Amino acid sequence: MVLYLLGCSKDKQLCDTIQNKEESSGVYYFYFRTNYYNNPQMNQIGGAGINSQFASGKVSEEVYNQYDIGDQYCY
Repeated sequence: MVLYLLGCSKDKQLCDTIQNKEESSGVYYFYFRTNYYNNPQMNQIGGAGINSQFASGKVSEEVYNQYDIGDQYCY
């Protein structure tokens, strides 16, 4: 039982390579891997023209400026 608890960690992070970056109306996005569940309705999230071709994540301006395309971003 102890080994099982040691093997589980709440600190596990997922990391992706930033494929593209975009700012739209003061909102900052990172685009990652290809989104295999492409949904055209997702283009209107938040009123911005978010590219639903890629999985994306909204980040702060500070975080946006810390990373470049091709960098690994962990969350």
